[in-house]
Amino acid sequence: MNKKNFLSAVLVGMFLAGTSYAQDATDQGTGAEHEHHAPSQAAIDACSGKSAGDTCDYNNSKGEDKTGACANTSDGQTLFCKRSKPASNG
Repeated sequence: MNKKNFLSAVLVGMFLAGTSYAQDATDQGTGAEHEHHAPSQAAIDACSGKSAGDTCDYNNSKGEDKTGACANTSDGQTLFCKRSKPASNG
């Protein structure tokens, strides 16, 4: 493999790894609101008629059950179900 082909393969690999990481990051964190992502409609609906701090649950886009507490988005405009942090072992 020549240097040009090797460099192209490395760049493609780095790009694919980065896009995979970005996709994983959308379902991680402490809640439905992420740095650049608005909460899902399901997370918003889970807090309809509730107040900040009330417990809530909803199904995410993958059909997984999520539980948490109602919280305001960073702009304070929307109440959504912020997922609870998973328990850590150790």
